[in-house]
Amino acid sequence: MDMAVGRVDEKTMSTLAGDSNLSKVRGAEPPSFVRPSRALWLVMALLAVAFVVIYQSFFQYQLRWAIAEPSDWGHTLLVPLLAVWFVSLRRDRILDRPLAPSWSGIFILLIGITIYMLGSVGPKQLFHPLVRAGGVCFSLLGLIVSFAGWRCFKECSFAFCYLFAFGIVITKRIMNPITNDLQDLSASGAWLMLFALGYDVDLAGNTLTVYDGAVAHPLNVAEACSGMRMLVAFLALGTAMAYLGLDRNWQRALLILLGIPVAVFVNVLRVVTLGLLSRYDAGFVSGEFHMFVGMVWLIPAFLVFLLLMWIVRKLVVETPPTPTPAESGERGLRFRSSPLPLMASCLAMLTLGAVGVQAALAQLDVFLSKKPVPLVASLDTIPSRISDWKQVGSEPEYSDAILESLGTSQFIDRSYSLVDGLNDTILKIHISYYTGTIDAVPHIPERCWHVSGLSQVGNSTVVPLDIGQQGWDLESEGAYRKTSVVHPITGIESRVTMPQGEPSLQLTVFEDPKQPDLRMLAGYFFVANGQLTPNAFGVRSLAFNWSDEYAYYCKVQFSAIFRAESPDQEFTGEFMSMINQVTTQLLPQLMRCLPDWQAIVSEDLEPAPAPDPLSETESR
Repeated sequence: MDMAVGRVDEKTMSTLAGDSNLSKVRGAEPPSFVRPSRALWLVMALLAVAFVVIYQSFFQYQLRWAIAEPSDWGHTLLVPLLAVWFVSLRRDRILDRPLAPSWSGIFILLIGITIYMLGSVGPKQLFHPLVRAGGVCFSLLGLIVSFAGWRCFKECSFAFCYLFAFGIVITKRIMNPITNDLQDLSASGAWLMLFALGYDVDLAGNTLTVYDGAVAHPLNVAEACSGMRMLVAFLALGTAMAYLGLDRNWQRALLILLGIPVAVFVNVLRVVTLGLLSRYDAGFVSGEFHMFVGMVWLIPAFLVFLLLMWIVRKLVVETPPTPTPAESGERGLRFRSSPLPLMASCLAMLTLGAVGVQAALAQLDVFLSKKPVPLVASLDTIPSRISDWKQVGSEPEYSDAILESLGTSQFIDRSYSLVDGLNDTILKIHISYYTGTIDAVPHIPERCWHVSGLSQVGNSTVVPLDIGQQGWDLESEGAYRKTSVVHPITGIESRVTMPQGEPSLQLTVFEDPKQPDLRMLAGYFFVANGQLTPNAFGVRSLAFNWSDEYAYYCKVQFSAIFRAESPDQEFTGEFMSMINQVTTQLLPQLMRCLPDWQAIVSEDLEPAPAPDPLSETESR
């Protein structure tokens, strides 16, 4: 092997230790060290390739979200560069002494590969992107320890923790509860501040209404206004500034913790600013200007953070350090023993791990990323007249913040009334389509309507739907049922595949505290990968089944408002009668638009390429 092994003679020792007679006095053999060779760099290059190959689905997942949602996850592309910079700042300390490769890193690498495989192929409870991220984390730790030893990792520990604390995409199932709490806090804080400033303001859920005389200016504090982005940015910025600008760990921890209330308070000020601007022009609270206001408030927030760091630094009077003479001697990359055998072992282990993971995925038919399935026909082609109901009015226009919160541009939001006019009740129908996502969290009235200021009455219940599925044709045992449907524009009759599962609806009753005589009823169900389910938890088990290569789900939601003559009056029967009548004709028309899942799973249909659904944030 082309390894440069150097025995340090007495003259060299005088350069390294400053005493030419040191080894003679102590009677010790001069130390030895190993320089990296071309063979080592070749193995390291192959090791990097193997690392990317085995964890390619993880890196693809990270890149996909960073590009699709740059406001939330764009910083994950910058964090690795910052981590490398933090390591470079410790370069002198790392190279001060020869590195000591450790065989314990092999064991840690094996743990990382095992964790990643568990997160990739199961058990199902561990099938999650964050579990796979944990596997990547342990694997990188194992490689660092194998190559450079524990002393080097100690010097790089901050950069390592920073990388995996702020450089990992966190799924919405975990982020949404935090976002919801911040959303409530931002709305309440903005209401309190506007009220203290003397403005006539009302708060209903997360909707602020600023009154200018008799004119009301509503402002919905959507998920984009929750302050989650600002909080993540401040924690990442505060952690970096604390590491670079402070010397004591307790000071660093204090500055990082102070970043949380600063981010929340500044976001409240941002919402207050938008509330005041809405009194002059509603266009100020949407579009590019909405984002511009958020960027403007980052400047004073950063200045406040600098002030806090100055205060924290002044809490302790530091004694000027005694200058130490600069050490002379040879530095550069050196090893106490050759890392080549360790790196070759890591390469072999990663190669076997890559082969093992791919073999397990192929054997178990597991797909870590879901391919999108385009709609067969636009949802806009659903007829404006369904049974005895006809569409009234036009569909509402939503702000960019609401569209971003909704997470798709493929939806319809219509109001229907009876053709004969015998009943003035308006039935609202909302249908939205999602595809290609994984670990998504559907929007449901239990959360969204609470945000708008409504109060839920009792618990949600699952009610069966009677939509005439007995008349659907069963062509063969175990196959999907089919029925005939007429295209509302062309008039051409065709056969469509209907979803499997028992039709049922998740029903919830709400009331408006300001109008206690009104009852708002909402019911919804999902069509997910050709199956029916009445709740959001069923969507994950159906649409995100790990053995399905493609994924889609469609939410069908109904709502109506009734006026109660007595507090205990119920409208469930009337509401369900309306839904059953409409859904009997609506569902076949909807399935005409949705992908034919039976054809997809039987490989008779190869879905055409579709835009990444994560990037569907532009208005319809």
